[in-house]
Amino acid sequence: MWEKSFPLSFLPPGEKAKVEDITGGLTLRRRLTELGIIRGKHIQVIRNDNFGPLIITIGDSGDCRLAIGRGMAQKIMVIKEENKTNGRSGFGQDA
Repeated sequence: MWEKSFPLSFLPPGEKAKVEDITGGLTLRRRLTELGIIRGKHIQVIRNDNFGPLIITIGDSGDCRLAIGRGMAQKIMVIKEENKTNGRSGFGQDA
């Protein structure tokens, strides 16, 4: 099934997604790669107030938290991941 990607800035807090593409130029792609945001990487939104920066976690462990600007988040295209672990995401959360 084909899933449509959308900007990371549209993802609500607590939801997780997989990076599908980065629509910015070479400088932005390089910067996001340095931060660990690459295609296929899992991201969870911790805070998204619909203004100001987003706070996200990167990777399955959720140990790394980053604040990224809304403009940058608009250029990170993601696909929302479904929760498949008995009602708990298990992604970036303590047991």
